[in-house]
Amino acid sequence: MATFTSQIYEILSLNGDDVGSSVVNTITNVNYVDNRILSVPSGSVTTLFSFDSVPGAGTFVTSSVKYVRVTNNSTTTPIQLIISSSTEAMSYLITTGSSYMMSSTQMTGSTSGLSFDSIKSVKVEPSGSSASIEYYIVTT
Repeated sequence: MATFTSQIYEILSLNGDDVGSSVVNTITNVNYVDNRILSVPSGSVTTLFSFDSVPGAGTFVTSSVKYVRVTNNSTTTPIQLIISSSTEAMSYLITTGSSYMMSSTQMTGSTSGLSFDSIKSVKVEPSGSSASIEYYIVTT
């Protein structure tokens, strides 16, 4: 088992004042990490990974997921990050060079007839030409 540490540094000097910030998160008892960089072709919706109660190819055990980062490595192409539960889906625009992070597979809430439950899959769709995507998943 290992210990995983993520560090986020925001560096900004505004009007001569240091208004940066840093956050450190430590996760113990890490048993597995999966890191992949892939090219997603334009005009396609590509499943990056899934969550379920049993592991499989590209599928991680829901209760073991502790850290997920999806980064758009592209310099010119934004992406739609599509997060789906068993009944609904949400989409986030991830601009070039930006990341989306999760600390669990829980997605709850409801609004106007929509009801969300645990995340089942994460997909991406480039907005235009192909995009370079990286994901990093830590499980215990």
